[in-house]
Amino acid sequence: MYDNATLHKSQYVWQILRRWEWEELEHPPYSPNVSTCHFDLILKIKEPIRGKQFATRVVNVLRQQVTRFTHGGENAEADGITGPPTACGDCRRGLR
Repeated sequence: MYDNATLHKSQYVWQILRRWEWEELEHPPYSPNVSTCHFDLILKIKEPIRGKQFATRVVNVLRQQVTRFTHGGENAEADGITGPPTACGDCRRGLR
């Protein structure tokens, strides 16, 4: 879909579209599927998680795992980065 946004008018984007043989899909400048009242709905959906800081936990776990990996350890490479999926799961569970 081409909506005349600056990104969509970029020569680089057009080169990619031509290389992948994608076609431009026209659409009207106003879409009846997107109403201004929907924007208010997004705020209401986000209300239950306002003020919660999930990113801090994920960043801390990533930092620990990278430190463990870079400073070695007996099974550093074999273990890989196992903490982030757990931290992300904790974040998802916190949203329920």
